[in-house]
Amino acid sequence: MDNRDILYTFFKAENERNWELYKQFLHPEVCWELFSKEKKKIVGIENYMKTIKNAYLNTDSKFSCIDMQISKSGNRIATYLVNNFGVRSLDIFDFKDGKIYREYEFILDW
Repeated sequence: MDNRDILYTFFKAENERNWELYKQFLHPEVCWELFSKEKKKIVGIENYMKTIKNAYLNTDSKFSCIDMQISKSGNRIATYLVNNFGVRSLDIFDFKDGKIYREYEFILDW
């Protein structure tokens, strides 16, 4: 499975709230930087999982990947995502050892 396929499976697991599968795609040193009204930095798998689960608490929100651009090496992927409420984000994923190592998420609609 290449990084593109990993990311599509990761997104599917997120939309289905399949947290066990989702967690498997995260590198042990994962770092997620979230840029919205304020900047947040989430480091480590457990903090990442806690944050993502809290984000989906009491909502059935799902999203679609509208566009995906992949670097020549395949280790950096930029995505344009839109959820069913119309909230858009630009997300950049860096991969290391076949797992998501860094995520930079820019919420466009806050």
